[in-house]
Amino acid sequence: MKTIILLFLLFSVFQNTGNATEWTLKKENNNLKIYTATVANSDYKSVKVECTVTAKFTQVIAALFDIDRQHEWVYNDKESKLLKQVSENELIYYSEVSVPWPCTNRDFIAHLKVTQSSPAVVSIASHAEPDFLPQKDGIVRVKSSSAQWTLTAIGNNQVKIDYIMQFDPSGSVPAWLTNMFVTKGPFETFDKLQSRINLPAYQNVHYDFIKD
Repeated sequence: MKTIILLFLLFSVFQNTGNATEWTLKKENNNLKIYTATVANSDYKSVKVECTVTAKFTQVIAALFDIDRQHEWVYNDKESKLLKQVSENELIYYSEVSVPWPCTNRDFIAHLKVTQSSPAVVSIASHAEPDFLPQKDGIVRVKSSSAQWTLTAIGNNQVKIDYIMQFDPSGSVPAWLTNMFVTKGPFETFDKLQSRINLPAYQNVHYDFIKD
Protein backbone atom coordinates (compact mmCIF):
# COMPACT_ATOMS: atom_id res chain seq x y z
CA MET A 1 0.00 0.00 0.00
CA LYS A 2 2.85 2.40 0.78
CA THR A 3 4.36 1.82 -2.67
CA ILE A 4 1.02 2.48 -4.35
CA ILE A 5 0.71 5.81 -2.63
CA LEU A 6 4.17 6.91 -3.70
CA LEU A 7 3.38 6.09 -7.30
CA PHE A 8 0.29 8.23 -7.54
CA LEU A 9 2.09 11.32 -6.40
CA LEU A 10 4.28 11.44 -9.47
CA PHE A 11 1.76 11.10 -12.21
CA SER A 12 -1.66 12.29 -11.24
CA VAL A 13 -1.36 15.95 -10.38
CA PHE A 14 -4.19 17.83 -9.97
CA GLN A 15 -7.03 20.11 -9.41
CA ASN A 16 -7.23 22.99 -6.93
CA THR A 17 -3.45 23.41 -6.64
CA GLY A 18 -3.94 27.15 -6.47
CA ASN A 19 -6.00 26.80 -3.30
CA ALA A 20 -3.10 25.59 -1.16
CA THR A 21 -2.21 28.41 1.22
CA GLU A 22 0.20 27.26 3.93
CA TRP A 23 3.17 25.19 2.81
CA THR A 24 5.03 23.06 5.37
CA LEU A 25 8.56 21.87 4.60
CA LYS A 26 8.64 18.06 4.91
CA LYS A 27 11.94 16.99 3.38
CA GLU A 28 15.12 18.76 2.30
CA ASN A 29 18.36 17.39 0.90
CA ASN A 30 20.86 18.24 -1.85
CA ASN A 31 19.15 21.43 -3.03
CA LEU A 32 15.76 19.70 -3.15
CA LYS A 33 12.80 20.68 -0.96
CA ILE A 34 9.41 19.00 -0.64
CA TYR A 35 6.45 20.82 0.92
CA THR A 36 2.86 19.83 1.65
CA ALA A 37 -0.29 21.83 2.29
CA THR A 38 -3.94 21.22 3.02
CA VAL A 39 -6.23 22.00 0.11
CA ALA A 40 -9.80 23.26 0.34
CA ASN A 41 -12.44 20.74 -0.78
CA SER A 42 -9.97 17.87 -0.99
CA ASP A 43 -9.00 15.02 1.34
CA TYR A 44 -5.53 14.83 -0.22
CA LYS A 45 -2.50 16.95 0.51
CA SER A 46 -1.05 19.26 -2.11
CA VAL A 47 2.68 18.87 -2.75
CA LYS A 48 5.22 21.44 -3.89
CA VAL A 49 8.73 20.61 -5.11
CA GLU A 50 11.52 23.19 -5.30
CA CYS A 51 15.01 22.70 -6.66
CA THR A 52 17.71 24.56 -8.61
CA VAL A 53 19.56 22.92 -11.48
CA THR A 54 22.58 23.84 -13.55
CA ALA A 55 21.04 23.80 -17.00
CA LYS A 56 19.25 25.77 -19.69
CA PHE A 57 15.50 25.88 -20.18
CA THR A 58 15.82 23.69 -23.25
CA GLN A 59 17.60 20.93 -21.32
CA VAL A 60 14.78 20.64 -18.80
CA ILE A 61 12.13 20.65 -21.53
CA ALA A 62 14.04 18.11 -23.62
CA ALA A 63 14.13 15.70 -20.67
CA LEU A 64 10.40 16.13 -20.05
CA PHE A 65 9.57 15.73 -23.73
CA ASP A 66 11.59 12.49 -23.96
CA ILE A 67 8.48 10.52 -23.07
CA ASP A 68 9.73 7.06 -24.05
CA ARG A 69 12.53 7.30 -21.48
CA GLN A 70 10.48 8.48 -18.50
CA HIS A 71 10.72 5.02 -16.97
CA GLU A 72 14.45 5.70 -16.43
CA TRP A 73 13.83 8.46 -13.90
CA VAL A 74 10.15 8.74 -12.95
CA TYR A 75 9.37 6.65 -9.90
CA ASN A 76 7.85 3.26 -10.86
CA ASP A 77 6.82 4.32 -14.33
CA LYS A 78 6.04 1.06 -16.11
CA GLU A 79 5.40 2.52 -19.56
CA SER A 80 5.18 5.96 -21.13
CA LYS A 81 4.59 6.71 -24.79
CA LEU A 82 3.85 9.71 -26.96
CA LEU A 83 0.31 9.66 -28.35
CA LYS A 84 0.17 12.93 -30.27
CA GLN A 85 2.55 15.79 -31.03
CA VAL A 86 0.02 18.62 -31.12
CA SER A 87 2.65 21.23 -31.96
CA GLU A 88 6.33 21.84 -31.22
CA ASN A 89 5.48 22.98 -27.68
CA GLU A 90 2.48 20.76 -26.99
CA LEU A 91 1.94 17.00 -26.76
CA ILE A 92 -0.29 14.28 -25.37
CA TYR A 93 1.19 11.18 -23.78
CA TYR A 94 0.19 8.02 -21.93
CA SER A 95 1.73 6.57 -18.76
CA GLU A 96 1.05 3.45 -16.74
CA VAL A 97 2.12 3.32 -13.11
CA SER A 98 3.30 -0.06 -11.85
CA VAL A 99 1.54 -1.07 -8.63
CA PRO A 100 2.41 -4.27 -6.72
CA TRP A 101 -0.09 -7.06 -6.19
CA PRO A 102 -2.80 -7.27 -4.94
CA CYS A 103 -3.68 -3.72 -6.00
CA THR A 104 -4.32 -2.47 -9.51
CA ASN A 105 -2.03 -0.44 -11.77
CA ARG A 106 -3.07 3.12 -12.58
CA ASP A 107 -2.73 4.91 -15.89
CA PHE A 108 -3.28 8.45 -17.09
CA ILE A 109 -3.24 10.50 -20.28
CA ALA A 110 -1.68 13.95 -19.96
CA HIS A 111 -1.88 16.97 -22.26
CA LEU A 112 1.33 18.96 -21.78
CA LYS A 113 2.01 22.48 -23.06
CA VAL A 114 5.06 24.75 -22.67
CA THR A 115 4.95 28.55 -22.87
CA GLN A 116 7.51 31.31 -22.24
CA SER A 117 5.98 34.40 -20.68
CA SER A 118 9.25 36.33 -20.46
CA PRO A 119 12.96 35.73 -21.17
CA ALA A 120 13.39 34.57 -17.56
CA VAL A 121 10.27 32.42 -17.04
CA VAL A 122 8.96 29.25 -18.70
CA SER A 123 5.70 27.58 -17.67
CA ILE A 124 4.69 23.98 -18.26
CA ALA A 125 1.06 23.04 -17.67
CA SER A 126 -0.68 19.71 -18.00
CA HIS A 127 -4.19 18.39 -17.63
CA ALA A 128 -5.82 14.99 -18.01
CA GLU A 129 -7.39 13.73 -21.22
CA PRO A 130 -8.92 10.53 -19.75
CA ASP A 131 -11.09 9.77 -22.79
CA PHE A 132 -8.35 10.17 -25.39
CA LEU A 133 -7.95 6.36 -25.42
CA PRO A 134 -10.34 3.63 -24.26
CA GLN A 135 -9.66 2.33 -20.78
CA LYS A 136 -7.66 -0.89 -20.47
CA ASP A 137 -9.02 -3.90 -18.64
CA GLY A 138 -7.46 -4.35 -15.23
CA ILE A 139 -6.06 -0.80 -14.99
CA VAL A 140 -7.64 2.12 -13.13
CA ARG A 141 -7.73 5.32 -15.22
CA VAL A 142 -6.96 8.61 -13.42
CA LYS A 143 -9.86 10.84 -14.41
CA SER A 144 -8.91 14.31 -13.28
CA SER A 145 -5.44 15.80 -13.16
CA SER A 146 -3.50 19.02 -13.55
CA ALA A 147 0.07 20.06 -12.85
CA GLN A 148 2.13 23.23 -13.07
CA TRP A 149 5.88 23.69 -13.55
CA THR A 150 7.50 27.12 -13.33
CA LEU A 151 11.09 27.41 -14.54
CA THR A 152 12.90 30.62 -13.61
CA ALA A 153 16.35 31.62 -14.86
CA ILE A 154 18.39 32.95 -11.94
CA GLY A 155 21.75 33.57 -13.64
CA ASN A 156 24.99 31.63 -14.13
CA ASN A 157 23.22 28.96 -16.16
CA GLN A 158 20.95 28.16 -13.21
CA VAL A 159 17.24 27.38 -13.40
CA LYS A 160 14.92 27.26 -10.39
CA ILE A 161 12.16 24.66 -10.72
CA ASP A 162 8.86 25.03 -8.85
CA TYR A 163 6.40 22.18 -9.29
CA ILE A 164 2.96 22.00 -7.64
CA MET A 165 0.67 18.99 -7.60
CA GLN A 166 -2.46 17.78 -5.85
CA PHE A 167 -4.09 14.49 -6.65
CA ASP A 168 -6.91 12.04 -6.36
CA PRO A 169 -5.54 8.58 -7.22
CA SER A 170 -8.98 7.13 -8.09
CA GLY A 171 -10.13 3.87 -6.60
CA SER A 172 -10.13 2.90 -2.94
CA VAL A 173 -6.98 4.37 -1.40
CA PRO A 174 -7.67 6.15 1.93
CA ALA A 175 -6.60 9.77 2.04
CA TRP A 176 -5.04 9.54 5.51
CA LEU A 177 -2.70 6.78 4.32
CA THR A 178 -1.82 8.63 1.12
CA ASN A 179 -0.91 11.76 3.06
CA MET A 180 1.44 9.83 5.35
CA PHE A 181 3.79 9.04 2.45
CA VAL A 182 3.32 12.08 0.28
CA THR A 183 6.99 13.13 0.00
CA LYS A 184 9.05 10.05 -0.92
CA GLY A 185 7.96 9.55 -4.53
CA PRO A 186 8.40 13.17 -5.69
CA PHE A 187 11.73 13.41 -3.89
CA GLU A 188 13.20 10.37 -5.64
CA THR A 189 11.94 11.51 -9.05
CA PHE A 190 13.29 15.05 -8.84
CA ASP A 191 16.55 13.82 -7.38
CA LYS A 192 17.09 11.80 -10.56
CA LEU A 193 15.91 14.65 -12.79
CA GLN A 194 18.58 17.00 -11.42
CA SER A 195 21.35 14.89 -12.92
CA ARG A 196 19.42 13.57 -15.91
CA ILE A 197 18.91 16.94 -17.61
CA ASN A 198 22.68 17.17 -18.17
CA LEU A 199 22.85 14.05 -20.33
CA PRO A 200 24.58 14.67 -23.69
CA ALA A 201 21.33 13.99 -25.55
CA TYR A 202 19.79 17.15 -24.07
CA GLN A 203 22.77 19.50 -24.27
CA ASN A 204 22.26 21.00 -27.72
CA VAL A 205 18.52 20.74 -28.25
CA HIS A 206 16.86 23.73 -29.92
CA TYR A 207 13.22 24.80 -29.75
CA ASP A 208 11.82 27.72 -31.73
CA PHE A 209 9.39 28.52 -28.90
CA ILE A 210 12.11 28.89 -26.20
CA LYS A 211 14.85 31.44 -25.69
CA ASP A 212 17.52 30.35 -23.22
